[in-house]
Amino acid sequence: MIGSVDQLKAGFGFTPCFEYSILLGALSTLAIAVFIGRYVALRKWFGPHGLGRTAWIYWPTQICMSAAGVTSAVILVHLLLQDIGAVPAAVFGYSALAAAWLLAVPLNYYENIYSIRSSDVIFSFYILTITALSIKARTLYLLSDNPQDISFELGATLFIISVLIIGFIVEAWPRGSTKVQQSSSAPIFDKANLFSQATYFFYFPIIRLGNTKTLTAEDLENQLPECVYTANAQSRLYRYWKTEQDNARIKGKEPSLFRAIVRSQLIHVPGIFTIRFTRVMTGYAVPTFLSLLLAYFQDIQDLSPPHETGMRRSGTDDSSDRSTRNTSLEYGLLLVFAMFLAGFCNAILVTVSRQYSMIKGLEVRSALASMVYRKVLRLSPGSRQLSTTGQILNHVSVDADNWPEGGVVLAMWISIPLEIFFALYLLNKTLGWSAWIGLLTMMSMSPLQIWRVKVFNKLRQQMSELADERIRVMTEILSAIKVVKLYAWESPFLQRILFVRNRELEVMRRSGALDAAMSIVFTSPTLIISLVTLSVYATCGGPGFTPGTLTPQVVFVSMTLFSMLKNPISTLTETTSSTVRLVISTSRIQLFLLREEIDSGAVIRESSRPRGSGGEPAIVVQDATFSWFKESVSVKASRAENQDDADETQALLQEPQDSEVLQTQRPTLQHINLSVKSGSLVAIVGRVGQGKSSLLSALIGEMYKFHGYAKTIGRISYVPQQSWILNATLRDNILFGLEYDQERYDRIINASGLEPDLAILPAGDQTEIGERGINLSGGQKQRVALARAAYNDADIYLLDDPLSAVDAHVDQHLWSELIGPQGLLRNKTRLLVTHGIHHLQEVDQIILLKDGCIAETGHFEDLMAVGQTFCQLISEYAVAYRGQGGSSASSGAGSDNAETLSQETVESGASDDTAPAAVTPTRHEGAKDTKKDAKKDKKAGIIKVETSQDGGVKFSVVLTYLRVMSYKYVALIAICHVLTQLCYIGTTLWLKYWIGQSKADDQGHAPSLKFFLLVFSLLTLVYVLTGVALNWITFGLGLVRASEYLHRKFINRIMLLPPSFFDTTPLGRIINIASTDFSSIDERIPVKLNDIGLHSVSLIASLTVVALTTPLFLFASPLIALIYYLIKTYYLHASQAAKRIFRVSKSPFLQHFQESLAGVSTIRAMGLQTQFIATSATWDDKYSNAFIGIGYCIRWMEIHVQIVNILITLLASLWFILLPQGTVNAATAGLALSFAMSNAQSLVWFTKSYCEMYLHMVAVERVQEYSELETEAPLWTNPDSEAGRALDRQWPQVGRIEFVDYSTRYREGMDLVLKGISFTVEGGQKIGIVGRTGAGKSSLTLALFRMIEAANSEWAKSTCNTSNQGAEDQDEEDQVDGGKIVIDQVDISTLGLADLRKNLSIIPQEPVLFAGTVRENLDPFGELEDALLWEALERSYLKPVISALPGGLLFQVAQNGENFSVGQRSLICLARVLLRKTKILVLDEATSAVDIETDELIQKTIRTEFKDRTILTIAHRIKTVMDSDKILVLDHGRVVEFDAPKVLLQDENSLFYKLAKQAGES
Repeated sequence: MIGSVDQLKAGFGFTPCFEYSILLGALSTLAIAVFIGRYVALRKWFGPHGLGRTAWIYWPTQICMSAAGVTSAVILVHLLLQDIGAVPAAVFGYSALAAAWLLAVPLNYYENIYSIRSSDVIFSFYILTITALSIKARTLYLLSDNPQDISFELGATLFIISVLIIGFIVEAWPRGSTKVQQSSSAPIFDKANLFSQATYFFYFPIIRLGNTKTLTAEDLENQLPECVYTANAQSRLYRYWKTEQDNARIKGKEPSLFRAIVRSQLIHVPGIFTIRFTRVMTGYAVPTFLSLLLAYFQDIQDLSPPHETGMRRSGTDDSSDRSTRNTSLEYGLLLVFAMFLAGFCNAILVTVSRQYSMIKGLEVRSALASMVYRKVLRLSPGSRQLSTTGQILNHVSVDADNWPEGGVVLAMWISIPLEIFFALYLLNKTLGWSAWIGLLTMMSMSPLQIWRVKVFNKLRQQMSELADERIRVMTEILSAIKVVKLYAWESPFLQRILFVRNRELEVMRRSGALDAAMSIVFTSPTLIISLVTLSVYATCGGPGFTPGTLTPQVVFVSMTLFSMLKNPISTLTETTSSTVRLVISTSRIQLFLLREEIDSGAVIRESSRPRGSGGEPAIVVQDATFSWFKESVSVKASRAENQDDADETQALLQEPQDSEVLQTQRPTLQHINLSVKSGSLVAIVGRVGQGKSSLLSALIGEMYKFHGYAKTIGRISYVPQQSWILNATLRDNILFGLEYDQERYDRIINASGLEPDLAILPAGDQTEIGERGINLSGGQKQRVALARAAYNDADIYLLDDPLSAVDAHVDQHLWSELIGPQGLLRNKTRLLVTHGIHHLQEVDQIILLKDGCIAETGHFEDLMAVGQTFCQLISEYAVAYRGQGGSSASSGAGSDNAETLSQETVESGASDDTAPAAVTPTRHEGAKDTKKDAKKDKKAGIIKVETSQDGGVKFSVVLTYLRVMSYKYVALIAICHVLTQLCYIGTTLWLKYWIGQSKADDQGHAPSLKFFLLVFSLLTLVYVLTGVALNWITFGLGLVRASEYLHRKFINRIMLLPPSFFDTTPLGRIINIASTDFSSIDERIPVKLNDIGLHSVSLIASLTVVALTTPLFLFASPLIALIYYLIKTYYLHASQAAKRIFRVSKSPFLQHFQESLAGVSTIRAMGLQTQFIATSATWDDKYSNAFIGIGYCIRWMEIHVQIVNILITLLASLWFILLPQGTVNAATAGLALSFAMSNAQSLVWFTKSYCEMYLHMVAVERVQEYSELETEAPLWTNPDSEAGRALDRQWPQVGRIEFVDYSTRYREGMDLVLKGISFTVEGGQKIGIVGRTGAGKSSLTLALFRMIEAANSEWAKSTCNTSNQGAEDQDEEDQVDGGKIVIDQVDISTLGLADLRKNLSIIPQEPVLFAGTVRENLDPFGELEDALLWEALERSYLKPVISALPGGLLFQVAQNGENFSVGQRSLICLARVLLRKTKILVLDEATSAVDIETDELIQKTIRTEFKDRTILTIAHRIKTVMDSDKILVLDHGRVVEFDAPKVLLQDENSLFYKLAKQAGES
């Protein structure tokens, strides 16, 4: 017999039957089922890793598990051999235990084959078995009266426990140093055992590494779970999304993306529910055990004689009295350790559930970002008009980014109802019906909460819209910052940004007022509900509505429960708000994903020619009609939409009588019949706006096809009119993902005329090309695009006017070596859109477009013989044609200059010297070459790598934020925090005092209930009012002040930075600061500072109470403080570095996304979708990996800080348990323990808020860094200076320009681009500036506007925001005197930049328009009358076009001017110049984007309107500058010729003569 159960009555515990059947039998049976399931899963879904096994782990665990199983079997046999027979429960228990451990042996064998980490199921079974057997051993010991059978079973049980502990230690030992794990590429999370994963101990090596050095992206590599990888996440969600769409189509309803997301994650809901449910259970187990512990203390306190108490606590009294049982020391210790274990499990489950939910949310974010990117590559023309670049970027940077936190928010809907239910249940158990009064009080606040949610969401939506508007305006302005500075428009555009920002701040101020008012509901409900509930309980909450008795158990347990109830109540509204925001964000993405896609069947594309079809045309179009808009969209409405290739869908120079056509719907291309023979060269010509570019777009499927047939045979390469360049090396821009073949590559480089460019680029073809090709000229970009198309080795080449942006000699080279009949692509099918006429004799076929129709087609001679439109076009501009002398003359010119072209540089469209990285002169004498070669590597990249500062954020940064917030407000905030905490502690101490007074009432001294309630109410009222003031000062005053100051300082400085800064800094980086960092400043930092104040004061108060009531804590506090300090320090260092890495990792992903948006037509035409999707996924995975790294840091901190607090609670509990009898005061114990437990959340939130505040302070640090950069020279001239007095005399009056020994460079440390040039331009002269690549033409004009400063001048050095070259790299160029530029006797370096630039005019090469009205684009200051604007438009040939638009001058210009053609934009820039009426005009390749006809009109206007002004003209069309008074010829940054064109043409050795001869003008 196993002994009498009555023997357990002396203590407590389970019955032997329960232990055998449940703790051993049922547990082992469940383990057997799990083991079998795991075995099946390993064999079915896993593969052998092939890395071997670790012998020192494998064999000890196998031996220990075998020993446990065999020993269990021996115990079973021993029990069966007993004479009296074995208890069935014992037989079942030991049989199952033996079977389970013996089955674990083969499972462990397979685990080592298929898995590289400890088995979760075996690991868990170790813990559960050791726990169960320990309980069993205790029972056997208590029941033991020393019979032999009992001793054997107890000894065997202890032996099993011993071997299992050994096996568990080996099984749990970290395996990071083993060969198996070091050889595996699995994420570090997947290598950790279950306990390490639960406590995030596996991440400690990285945390520790972050404390010894600054973490890098490489240190955080390989953290991403398989499910979060973009490819995996996207394929899973897309499958559910397609199913949702199919089901919705069948039901005739709109599909729901949110529902598809939920369904894709349903498989994880049981796991999340189990974790959340268990977390709530363990969370509320803590106050349950606290209640029992306080009852235990109360029983001790109520014991009468001390000697009796001692006898009962010793457990020697045989009485079965309940009080004796409940006051034993063993029972008290059990409660303490049970509370500790519940708190520990709750801490683990809180962190695990949050991380698990966050990973699922991150998986959804990755999938959504990829789906949006893929959708971008499939959008139809109409859909592209409906979505701006900013809106699409918001889908991935804002809407999708809501999901990582969204996963946590949705999971909270599982725990919130459970938390509220359990809290009310326990409150009802503690307070009875009075608890429902608290519930009613809480419910009475719900309408306010609901109202607050509605208003807050409305304010949030307004803030988001204003933030989007601010970012859009900033992006547009900074994208064209060069033009803004050239026109001296910094002030009006700065005001435009600040206007939007001020509206944003006003909404923030209103939001702060709302937060202050609603703090009554969100920060004070615990005290309010406590006041109402305890008042009712004390008044009539007892049995029969009698006054309730306030005991420590009632007061402090209910206060703890109210405190715990505060979390689900306060988070309920936030969760609702976040869920609504999540649904709205998802619906925005859904709307985008449901947008119309391009019709892939509109143009039949066959990748290769079928056999036996040698004579079949490569391109066939039969009676096809194409349009940029659907039939249901009117042209009038569509003009205001964004539109690709708008230059070909709208006429440039429309007659007045044609304005009515705008109101009718008309397809862009009509009744197109076209057949292009394979290998032929076809030229597409026509006036501007006739549909040339649209025809190419139609052939690649970029337009709507209303009817007809279109087919292409073979792979296509497409070169758009505006070249698309990636931020990568020049070689990568040409290879575009293809394998590098040096011979083929060199041949294409030569044919594309890029050899001279490679010679002068800092690192040749390894030179990094900036965003949008910022360090390449227009001509260089076109040639790179041509080289890319040629390297693609396609069958069909669609070339959209690539020759318009290059000089005549470059044009001739590209024609003879690449495009023409003898070029590299001679055997390919080529369709060439061109505005030139000099190559038309050499093409196989000419297509003339007129009004969207093919008017004429045929060979050159045939069309000339017909004598219709084509013949008329040629005749009007026969000068150029005669100059070429026919095809033979052209060929001759190309042949004559072949050697020259191969040895000398060729000119690009925008003059290559406009580009900072392309300005290095080519060859220099003697030893200079060696020194410059040594400097090449340092100049290979123009874009500065975004760096993150080492170490933690300095406290000075925090002080900076507090200073701009105002120390006055900071002091008031601190005072309010102290007052609120004093009120909170006061209420708690008042409750303790009332409890004591209630006891005095039994002796006849009745306390005043009214007085008690009055004090309690006053304390609560002060707490509430202080909370309102605190929130208003923080969020209504301090926040707004700091945000306004930091943004104003930042944007002011950005607008005043020198142009060189924007050459080396990607726009995305600045926008990232303006959006992400200011989001932290506006929303995160104030909240974190407020939380720090709240929790620090609460923490100090709690620790003070615990220390005063628990002296043991004072002895342990140094060790606890040291542990906490180490946790905080380690976490702070690692998390700051991880946060910086995370911020840096976001920019490349968004940059690639933005680049893809700009080049979507090229990507689709060349079939590069798969390649770009893979690249996008790679960048996104790096971003997600960094996000995971931050999550692990936070979870590691949370779990370890909570463990520290659990230790504090444990120490406090042990102190009261171990106190001598009669010295325990239940009220004091309740006060200390309730504060110690509330200390848990305060400690965690203080640490988290403190560290997150420092993380978000990185935003202030970055903003401060940019706000302290050196600006360019002052905008305004000192009125007392000589230059200021000259301005008062209407300077300049003559327009005389004098360069005196002038030298300049683009940035300090770079080579000179202009070297000691000296020449004089008299007032009113017309000067043509010519030269080859790198000659310095555009550098000269930039110097005139002081966009670059004289070399080694004061402003050149002071505005340098980049590191200069070292002293060892300096040569004589670095010491040269930069000279000066004098205009009308005034040195321009003495003028303010705005004063200088306002008195100069320029028509830049790339015409830029801004979103806004036509009027704002002409006169952003709003200073001119409408009549003057119409007069300027009339003289620039735009009045008929603008007057026909809805609103006229108030017509809204689309972003980047996309609803105007390139030619129209050029004419608007001409109108701007006409309005400025300055004495000096610069034309920087102003006519490169227009055809010959429009060029002639612009030149005519310039000759008539600016006849008395000084004009400097840079042009690649030599004909444009032939009528100049003088020609300035530059070469390698020096003036080589400066004379009248007739004089220079008489000298056949002159460089100008050679250039003119190549252009047919000599």
